[in-house]
This record gives sequence, structure tokens and C-alpha cells, in this order.
Amino acid sequence: MRTLSMGKCFSCLTLAIASLSIMSVVSAQITPEEISVETMPEPGANWFISKTGNGAYIFDAESGEMQGLLSLSRRTPAVTAYSPRQEFYAAESYMAREVRGERTDIVAVYDFDNLSPIAEVVIPNHMARLQVRRHLGLMNNGRHLAVLNMNPGHSVSIVDVEDRVFIYEVSTPGCAVIMPVAQSDFLQVCGDGTLQLIQLDLSGFEENRVRSDIFFDVIEDAVFDRATPSADGWILITHGGVIFEVTTDDDEINIEDGWSLLQDGEENWRPGGEEFITAHEEYGLLYVLMHQGEIDTHHEPGEEVWVYDMATRNRIFRLELEGTAQSVMVTQETNPKLILNGAEGGIDVYDAVSFKHERHIVTPGASHFEDF
Repeated sequence: MRTLSMGKCFSCLTLAIASLSIMSVVSAQITPEEISVETMPEPGANWFISKTGNGAYIFDAESGEMQGLLSLSRRTPAVTAYSPRQEFYAAESYMAREVRGERTDIVAVYDFDNLSPIAEVVIPNHMARLQVRRHLGLMNNGRHLAVLNMNPGHSVSIVDVEDRVFIYEVSTPGCAVIMPVAQSDFLQVCGDGTLQLIQLDLSGFEENRVRSDIFFDVIEDAVFDRATPSADGWILITHGGVIFEVTTDDDEINIEDGWSLLQDGEENWRPGGEEFITAHEEYGLLYVLMHQGEIDTHHEPGEEVWVYDMATRNRIFRLELEGTAQSVMVTQETNPKLILNGAEGGIDVYDAVSFKHERHIVTPGASHFEDF
């Protein structure tokens, strides 16, 4: 067995002491990092939420600057904000072992200031974990949140986000999406070609339910599960580009005659993408992502944005995109911004009236948009 001599051991010890002395001097010269905690400023008129698989990024469309990040479950269909209470609400689903194990579905509540979770409400583990904006809906009273379920039948979980309690699960066989109307009611699109209206009482329980007449053919030209609010109701669109405007009057569902986005010679143009329809409610402008393709190409990204005056039903502009886009949203302020998620990644911001391109925002992953 080899051993070190006393001389070598002494040299090693001397070297170690010298090294420690140098490290101490260097450490003494390093300024300790100061950790600061900032709160999110008051949201501006054209702030928006870009929800990705990595969370929900909050951007200012005017400056292009990121203002904060909500750390959400990767299985979150949508998130919505309620400014009067300065809160965000997200339907989230978790697995105990990330991709397996016990499942827990919740509605999480986040505050505006710190973007921190401040409450959560456990709901039935039936949530539809698809990336669809209208699978989550806050009623116009700001109190009851509806979450779409698929297990595999359709139902809706109602949560009182003010008192932080789960109310109950409403069975809605054959009907999906959530489109809030009045103060505490919501519409759904049904597979038999009708609309369903569910009216809630003050406690959030179902008080009444009615169905419309059949107004579309689910085989020939089905209505999408993508919809956008109008000034007094909702705007629906079919695979073939037919628009239906819908309003309610108490328990009456009013559906106007459909009209087509297409003109002669445009039969090969179709709406498509992920979230491809949006409207400015005050200006009455409708924006739709369109692409050229055969039937059943509704998942293809948009090549152009077609813009319509809802009052006249006339197309007023065709915005040709340099690339393609999967999602579109218009902000609702006086000087609105048109927000587009490129199929190749990143966000493009346009003036929603002049259609001038203003900026490109680099983001991690594909985006779905929500406004404030």
C-alpha cells in the first residue's frame, strides 16, 4: 500500500489553506444579490392573456412588454379575469404522478397583484381538458363560473367563485360550450342542430332550461364550438362560413337568419384554426381567420383575416398574413389591437382598424388568447 510522506502531506495542507484564503477574499468581494418582489400594475386597456402549455403570459399589446405570468396546470382549457374583484379564474386538472395517478380537478383563483393562487375549489374530475376558450365561462353577474365536462357525456360544473364553493354538476347531454347571457344564464350548442339555454337562480342552481328550433344541419354544415360575444349576444359560425347571430330575451332564444362570409368564386375558402373568430362589440366588427382548403380542413391555420361590418354584413378588408395564424383576438378598447398567434410561433399585433402591423412578440409555445 502506498503512503504519502510527511513533506507531501504538509504541502497539500498548505495548498488547501491558501485556496481557502483566496476563496474567502473573492467571496468578500461579491455583492450579495438583492431579491425584490414586484406587483403587477393596473391592467391597461389592451392587455391580453396568452395561454400556452407553460402557463398564461400577460402582455401589454401597446408596448409588447410582458407584465406577468400565471403558473397554470398544463391541462387548463382556459382562464378568465374579473376586474371588479381583481381576480383570475382557471379550470385546472392535475395528476398525482404528472401523467398518471390520482386526478384532481379544481377551479383556481389568482390575484391581480402578485399573480399568486389565493384559493381553489375542488370540482368533479370530469373537466374537458381541451384547449377551447368557450369550455369555461364566467356568468355576467361575476359570481358563478361554469366549467364544461366530458366524461364522456357532457355536463357542466357550477362554482361560486365569490364564496369559493362548488355548487353542483348540471347534466347537459349532447350540448357543449358555454356562452354566458343575461346575468346568470348560458347558451350551449347541441348536436341535434339546436341551442340550449340554461338559467340559474341566485344560488347557482338550474332554474329553467329551454331549447331552440333546429337552425343548422350537423351533417351538412355544423356550427363550430368556437363562438364570440357580440354587443347583445353571441356570434356563431359554421364550417362552411355561415354566420348566425344569437340573442336571448328572458327564456326566449332568438336566432337571426344565417348569412355567408363567402362571395362568388370563394367556395374553396373556409374558416379554421384553433380560436379563429372574434368581434369588437362596440364597433360591430367581425374578424375571421380564413384559409383555402377542401372540406374537413377546419384545423388548418388561417392565411388571411377577413373583416366584416356586422351591421351591413359586408366584408370591408382582407388582411393577408406573411405566414399563417392559429388564433385571433381583438381587444375591446377605443383603439383596439388585433392579436394573432402565428402557426410558426410568436404573436403579431396589428391596429384593428387601420390593419397596420405594429409589432411581433416572441413567446414560448403556441397561444390562445383572453382579454381583461
